[in-house]
Amino acid sequence: MPPADRPTGPAAEGSLAHTGTDSTSWLLAASGLLVTAGGGALIAARRRKSRAGEDSPATS
Repeated sequence: MPPADRPTGPAAEGSLAHTGTDSTSWLLAASGLLVTAGGGALIAARRRKSRAGEDSPATS
C-alpha cells in the first residue's frame, strides 16, 4: 500500500477549471442596462398616457 502523503496519479499540468466568474461583471452591467431601459420605457408610457388624458375632455 502506498503512503497517504504521496499522490499516485500523474502530476497536474495546466490551469484550473474555468468557473465562469469572469462573466459576473458583464451580467451585472447587462442587468443594470435592462433595468434602466425598462424604467425609461415606463416613464415614457406614463407621460404619453397623461398627455392623451389632457387632450380629451373629462368624462366625470
